[in-house]
Amino acid sequence: MQPGRERQLVTAAILLGMFLAALEATAVATAVPTAVGELGGVSHYSWVFSAYLLTSTTTVPLFGKLADLFGRKRIYQISVAFFLLGSALSGLSRSFAQLVIFRAIQGLGAGGVQPVAITITGDIYTLEERGRIQGIFSGVWALSSLLGPLLGGLITDALSWRWIFYINVPFGLLSAWLLQIWLREETPRRQHKLDVLGTVSLTAAVTLLLLALLEGPSAWGWGDVRTLGLLAGSLICLAVFFWQERRAPEPMLPLDLFRNRLIAVSSAGNTLVGVLLFALTAYVPMFGQGVLGGSAVDAGTILAPILIGWPIASTIAGRMLMRVGYRSMSLGGSVLIVAGSALLALTGPGTGRAPVMLAMMIVGLGLGFTSMPYLLGVQNAVPWQRRGVATSSVQFFRCIGGAVAVAALGALLNSRLQSVAGPGVSADAMLDPALRAHLDPATLHRLTGALLHGLQGVFVALAGFAVAGLLIALLFPRGSTRSLTHQESPVAEV
Repeated sequence: MQPGRERQLVTAAILLGMFLAALEATAVATAVPTAVGELGGVSHYSWVFSAYLLTSTTTVPLFGKLADLFGRKRIYQISVAFFLLGSALSGLSRSFAQLVIFRAIQGLGAGGVQPVAITITGDIYTLEERGRIQGIFSGVWALSSLLGPLLGGLITDALSWRWIFYINVPFGLLSAWLLQIWLREETPRRQHKLDVLGTVSLTAAVTLLLLALLEGPSAWGWGDVRTLGLLAGSLICLAVFFWQERRAPEPMLPLDLFRNRLIAVSSAGNTLVGVLLFALTAYVPMFGQGVLGGSAVDAGTILAPILIGWPIASTIAGRMLMRVGYRSMSLGGSVLIVAGSALLALTGPGTGRAPVMLAMMIVGLGLGFTSMPYLLGVQNAVPWQRRGVATSSVQFFRCIGGAVAVAALGALLNSRLQSVAGPGVSADAMLDPALRAHLDPATLHRLTGALLHGLQGVFVALAGFAVAGLLIALLFPRGSTRSLTHQESPVAEV
């Protein structure tokens, strides 16, 4: 149990971790178009996001399990160390391949930072307090989200995109130091059996799937034996993963959790939340910088509304959730997501910045309302000893949705882009203001049209995912927040 003052300091450490995560999601996203334009590789643009999502996805359940076995503090510190190492190395990248590899290291740490931080809040706050404290976290997320895109754009334009990765380091070190000193926990002493086969088989399944989606269509074609072989290998590894999770003494992702309807529906809902969040974060800045011809600041500005709307809605949801209930909140948010995604899907040659920013604000509000019940519902539905792995499953399904969606939509983007620009034509210059300035008007017009054509397909597909998210929200179990809460959860002292 944490005394009042110690709990405040632990909360401050976690808030810094949230600030770190928000800066990663916003400032980095606005810097990536410039980085890819400088290093080359727009045809493999989505790998910068997918490599990060791959490692952060497949390690989330493992970190959640480790937090339950070895304690939150130790696993949080290890996660921060990997995250900061990957951040620093990403800033030092000298080639596109290096950037992808170092982003993978950064993602390895991200797989533990946010879910373990959220798990700690579930440990030190009561059921009634959790909604309020999540609202405070959302306020910090709002502040960093406001600063992130503008800061990312300004630093990229004034200094270099490399400095975007360096700014993570001081916040991460301070968060780790505060948590190390002030978090007190009693870790159960017992023998541990880590689910290594489960982690390896899941990582292999997701890696093979991403390779098939990102490289198969452009390099070999969908019907090629190599593409089909990668997809078959992914399915085999996934089958091994499910077999292992049923027999492992301490599975990485306990399948019996999903017998609870609330957790099963929330997992599907979180997958769709991840699809929308990560895909929009990856491709909307590309529209602002590549199609509209803006700078890194412009790319950050066009993305900012979704990162403002989310925490505003989450703050409201945190205060209303006990009265309104999970189902009503998720349904209302899903309707907003569909409306915003439909507006984005109407993007055309004459679309300016304002309609896209309006769509981003509406989607952001919807994601904020929807994500709160999908997080707190899962966290409150299990006892303490399973809270780490259950909470990490939220992050896992969001990341798996994001990883697969960014890869699949990247393949769609490349296919549509090449169908207009022609095979072998690179659009790298569209993402680098310095190179774009040297293009002749005819080439600039052709490449802009090709990039817009590619992104239109991405935005229409996202609207379809939004509709699927609404259908999933309809399946959320009815009942009050308290009636859907695990009744044996320990209550923290205030």
